[in-house]
This record gives sequence, structure tokens and C-alpha cells, in this order.
Amino acid sequence: MILITRPVSQTKNLESLLNKNNFDYALFPAFEINKLNNKAPAEKYDVIIFISVNAVNYAEEYFGNLFIDSFKVFAVGPVTANQLFKKHVVVDCFPKTNASSLELLKMKECSELSNKKILIVRGKGGSETLKNYLSSSNQVDYLEVYERTPCELTKIHNESLMSFLNEPDGILMVTSNESLLNIIRLVNSVSPDYYEILKVR
Repeated sequence: MILITRPVSQTKNLESLLNKNNFDYALFPAFEINKLNNKAPAEKYDVIIFISVNAVNYAEEYFGNLFIDSFKVFAVGPVTANQLFKKHVVVDCFPKTNASSLELLKMKECSELSNKKILIVRGKGGSETLKNYLSSSNQVDYLEVYERTPCELTKIHNESLMSFLNEPDGILMVTSNESLLNIIRLVNSVSPDYYEILKVR
């Protein structure tokens, strides 16, 4: 059995794939994704960088304010870029394989930016890697459009955990250290004994 820990609102495609291939799974969301109602920036930017698919989806209402005059759009990876393509946004630069801020910074179009106004569209409290590098020779601002809120224990967590632990084999899908820490917190809140069992699966 596979324990899916992504937000429930973002598991549809994965569930379809698992169902198609006859894999058993259970939902154990570690986080919820919630929209932030920040104002669209008044400034005009030379470069707009999207950090994730969530950043694209939750920033769509700002596109009319952001995409004016002459500008370039960067994405941290191919999946984020593809989401922008789906929304008819031309992406000028993105890593074709590995998706990360560091991979984007390795690209000449990004690493050689100078004296530009750059807007990074992201979730609240994300990595500072891009800003730390680019701000040495550019003006860099954030537009934070969503936040990841740790889930509290619910009936679905209890039921999914029981199903998972009752299976002889299992795979725990984790997308970040932050997710893993919250999964541990949730499992411990059900029972510390279950956490000990989970550690040796």
C-alpha cells in the first residue's frame, strides 16, 4: 500500500494513475494549501520567476497586473513551466530536467541578470536561495500567493494509518523534510507505538 501525504486537493492525478495500475493507496495529508490575499505589486518588473505549480495557480488572478510591458518569465522546473504554458504564458527560461532554484541559477539567462527588477512568485516562507543570490545586483521582491498549513489529526488520518500499518508492505510518499516532520507529529498524536512501527516498515 502507498500512503499519499500530499494535500487532498492535489492528489487527483496521482490517484488516477494508481487506480489505473491497480495499486492500493490511502490518503494521509500532511499539509493543506491555502490562498493568501495579498495585493498585486504596483511596480513593473523585468523578470518574473515562478517557484512552483502552486505559485502559478494561485497567482493567476494577478496575471493582468504582472504581465504588461516588456518582461521575461522564468520557472524553476519543467512542471512549473508546463503549468504556465497551459495558461498561455510564454516561459523564457527554465531547467529542462532537475527542478530547483539552484538549477535555475546555473542557467546563463538567470545567473547573469544585473540591474533588473525581479519578482519571485512563491508560497509563504519558501527558500531564500534565489533572492540571496540575485539581490546582490538586482532589486528582488516577493509576491507570496499561498501558504502551507500543517493538517490537524482527522478521521481520515486515523483510518488511513490503520489501513497502512495492517498491510505487510508499504511505501510512504514524502515530498519534503517539512512534510516528513508533520507526518511524524500526526502519527505520534495517534499513538507513539504506531510511530515506532512505522520507523521499521
